[in-house]
Amino acid sequence: MTVENILRSIQQYLTLEKESGKTIRYYQSPQDISSYLQQFNIKVGVNKYKEIILEEETALELGGFGVQSFSLIHPIIHNNHIQNGKITVIGPEFQDVTQSKLHFGMFLLIGVNSISEQMFQELRGLNLISNGIEGFSIRTIPRKFWCRINSSLLTKKFSMEFLGNAIIHLYKAKFKDLIESIEIFFINNDPKSIHEFIQITSILTSLHLEKWKKKVDEWKKKIDCDYDWGCEICPYFEDCEDVKDVLKSRNQLEN
Repeated sequence: MTVENILRSIQQYLTLEKESGKTIRYYQSPQDISSYLQQFNIKVGVNKYKEIILEEETALELGGFGVQSFSLIHPIIHNNHIQNGKITVIGPEFQDVTQSKLHFGMFLLIGVNSISEQMFQELRGLNLISNGIEGFSIRTIPRKFWCRINSSLLTKKFSMEFLGNAIIHLYKAKFKDLIESIEIFFINNDPKSIHEFIQITSILTSLHLEKWKKKVDEWKKKIDCDYDWGCEICPYFEDCEDVKDVLKSRNQLEN
């Protein structure tokens, strides 16, 4: 299934859901995103806000344990099927929910003018988002998407429209010569729609898993590692890095 077909399936699903009475909102990112973001007292900048949000500081948890979650960032060569700057929100606004743990999904389509394997992986990293928005943190756990929102953000009218525009701003700030278009879908506290998005985009998820598994397998062969998980979530990551540094130093001395 091509991205064109995936987007068509998503639009067909959204049309049916909207006809049934589901809350679906559409926003268009302004040309001057910086001016839009400056209207809020929420700071946004590439790698400027790497922080850990403690449980007692948390107003909302998006995804994580005990709820459904979904996250997919898919870079492709730009085509006209991506609606640049469009932010689609399914479900209630952050300010309108009563519970603190929410089912949450996020799907980003990023159109670029060229792409290498290294850039493909870099564009898919969540650190850009997690470290770029004050009071917003993404926690890394296997096969789950888990965010925390600081209590102070809700008093500053933090919304999914703001989040979408902040993400677009961060990507264009870091990859300004590469990015041609970005389209974002958010699913808030709607497990049925999360499940539907997972099904529709499953071919893309399989592609990413295949690429990641190949990368991990190649790396493990180099360091003779037998563990099943990836380096980013490995509890022995620091020890492994120390061993690699020792081996590197030894090789330099021998040569």
